[in-house]
Amino acid sequence: MIHLRSVIICTALLLVTGAAAQKNYKRSHLQMLDQARVLLAAEDYEQAAKLYKRLAPVDTNFADAAYEFGVCLWNIPGMRDHAFPHLERAVRKNHTEAYYQLGLARHRQMRFADAIELFERYKKLHLRNIKDHEVDHAIAQCKTGRELVKDPVEVKVRNLGPMINSTAHDYSPLVTADGNTMYFTSRRQGTRGGMKDMTGQYLEDIYVARRIDDMWTNAVNAGPNLNTISHDATVGLNPDGSSMIVYRTGKDLVSGDLYEAHMHAMQWQAPVIMTDKINGKYHEPSASIAPGGDEIYFTSDRPGGFGGRDLYRIRRLPNGEWSMPLNLGPNVNTKYDEDAPFMHSDGTTLFFSSNGHTSMGGFDIFKVVLTDSDMNGWGKPQNLGFPLNTVNDDIYFSLSDDGTTGYFSSERPGGIGLQDIYQIIFPGSQLDHVFVRGVVADAGDEPVKARIILTDPGTEEVIGVYNTNENTGRFFILLSQDQRCHMTVEAPGFLVHESEMTGRPNIPGSREMTFDVMLTASPDRDRLTRTE
Repeated sequence: MIHLRSVIICTALLLVTGAAAQKNYKRSHLQMLDQARVLLAAEDYEQAAKLYKRLAPVDTNFADAAYEFGVCLWNIPGMRDHAFPHLERAVRKNHTEAYYQLGLARHRQMRFADAIELFERYKKLHLRNIKDHEVDHAIAQCKTGRELVKDPVEVKVRNLGPMINSTAHDYSPLVTADGNTMYFTSRRQGTRGGMKDMTGQYLEDIYVARRIDDMWTNAVNAGPNLNTISHDATVGLNPDGSSMIVYRTGKDLVSGDLYEAHMHAMQWQAPVIMTDKINGKYHEPSASIAPGGDEIYFTSDRPGGFGGRDLYRIRRLPNGEWSMPLNLGPNVNTKYDEDAPFMHSDGTTLFFSSNGHTSMGGFDIFKVVLTDSDMNGWGKPQNLGFPLNTVNDDIYFSLSDDGTTGYFSSERPGGIGLQDIYQIIFPGSQLDHVFVRGVVADAGDEPVKARIILTDPGTEEVIGVYNTNENTGRFFILLSQDQRCHMTVEAPGFLVHESEMTGRPNIPGSREMTFDVMLTASPDRDRLTRTE
């Protein structure tokens, strides 16, 4: 299903307002107001907005109605700009929740200082719906946005145009590693079932486009094997485009599962439901197939995670079965939502979207590197910066094999539809790390359990501390390209070993290097061993 994050304000207090005292309100107006509030509580914003529009001129000083009308418009695709005057009117009348809602609106306008001021004023009010930690998170996003906009990254972002995008929602692009075939999800007219949901949008279908001489062909429906009369959405694609993960809803158009389809004789076969290690009674809307097909990264809101939606991993076991899901841990997951994982074909660089971490608003796209596969070790997520990320939802990122060209979905000014697919070209590869693998052993080639300390040669600041495997002596270190560091290796009974290391592979184009260490036994080692 589509992941457009709406700002849904608690409506419980809306049903107990003193509307009867409002100027010019008659019984018919009160009945209309009650009906509008029922629709608002049910999140039927379009129908509710029609009633609030009729009520708006009856009493222009009625703060509750102005606020509620603004909330409706804010949550209707393409109508957000029309919400501002109503929210502003409600703030002028000191409507409590309007301060927070207008703050969110100012944030989306990139008026960060105004948004922060509104959030701070809201925190001082009593009997409000939004807790301090949520308001503080909104303030933090404004501050992050302000800093990222000041220091934009040097990238080229372009809308893929009308051959790919429509006036409806287009999102979740999946591109084969050679960059020549794109599958994506669309809610445009012409879907297989031709059905609409309660918001008037067509149900999701999968579309495909080909690239010929750097130009994309006109996108076409991917056909009946991938698309049904319900929701069918692109989720994950293996690098060669021979296997695709599809999200498909049931008859209720709400609950759904992940399916996997395989390409045979240039035709997609009917998708088969995936393992119950992923699918269950909870929501698993996104997934990514790792190179080799033996690992799958996916999103779930199942209990036991760190936030709303978390990222998990399953592995294929030697017997062919799938492992139990493994949460990627607190380095990746936050108390907010993580979604849309994309494991690059290098097998170590994971891209995902989050409205936690250092997001500037809505979902931002992040990059994190797997530092220790066996121990589920991950580095620190890196925000890919502005203008790739904006104050709106930026999500469903995928990257070319060489790390220079990406595709993602965003709702931003100047787009063709409600959500469009964009291409981003980086000045250099986003795969800028070097993996250092090695073994610490003694003179007899026996593995040693040791501690490795990396420091900056200039500042002597500690870069990282690592421990070798006590059974194999192996270690794994992640460095930036050409990063220099001083290595100190310590182990009981051995002399301290010191050396210099630079993240520069011996083979041009490679991102791996070997660095083995042999320790010399301390002269006192035998005496200490006998004493013990």
